[in-house]
Amino acid sequence: MNQEKKDTQSTVEAAAVPTVKTVKEESNTHIRSSRARTKELANQYGICHLISNSDKELADRTTARVQREAQHQQENLERIFKLAYDSCSDETAGEPDPDWLYHFSSLAKNIRNASMQKLWSRILKQEIISPGSTSLKALETLKNMTQREAQIFQRASTLTCHFGNDSSKKLLTGIKIRHSVLALLRSPSSDKLPLGNYQLPYSNLLVLMELGLLLRSELESGEINIESPLAFGYQASNYILKPTKKGVTLTYYRLSPTGQEIANLLGTRNNEPYKESLMELLCKHFIVEQGDSSQITLST
Repeated sequence: MNQEKKDTQSTVEAAAVPTVKTVKEESNTHIRSSRARTKELANQYGICHLISNSDKELADRTTARVQREAQHQQENLERIFKLAYDSCSDETAGEPDPDWLYHFSSLAKNIRNASMQKLWSRILKQEIISPGSTSLKALETLKNMTQREAQIFQRASTLTCHFGNDSSKKLLTGIKIRHSVLALLRSPSSDKLPLGNYQLPYSNLLVLMELGLLLRSELESGEINIESPLAFGYQASNYILKPTKKGVTLTYYRLSPTGQEIANLLGTRNNEPYKESLMELLCKHFIVEQGDSSQITLST
């Protein structure tokens, strides 16, 4: 009887003690090895014969892979056209060029990322409404962009402005003040607007230059005449700039023609922290008026 009681007690105590996994065992349940991931990808793309030792013939394996790829491409195109359809309303439609549509479809069929599919649907919609809006070069550039590169360009687009009679989008980098004739020996002073503070460091600018979306040279505007106010726009907001001194110029990078096309597809979207810094910089060197002629005064 005593032995039976001891056995029962031992069983209860054993059940009460939880099984403790080591850190290594715990992590292995959540982390896939590169070997396992490679096999998953091979299965996903129908090229796992030598890994899995399947008994299917080469011709059958090829047919299955091509069919699977064609199905994915069909699904991609259907999603893009559906997104374009859903975003359309009663706008007057044009007649897109058949060659453009063929080229568009041949590129868009391989776009699987959801956010990129949405962008391609905007291109399609714009081309239906206004044929010739997007060049084949812009399509090729978009096709070759990774998701990370697209995100960099999207961030850059939210920082673009335009000024004067030129509606092209630019990234303002600062204001330069050239000194009077009496101070010719002094170098112009600069008041910079650091784009790196808004998730667009110089390394990102180099990426956009490499993609052909941003011109490589930093440019400088002509001197802004005190007697001739300068029209200035940031996203959907319009202003008039009146210099408070002579010798003021703007420094900037300009989007390339291809960059302009793609940026126009993204529409307008403010980056509020950047806009605050932009207005602060402009108000140091200009009298800034909004489109309704009301003057902007920054609180101190």
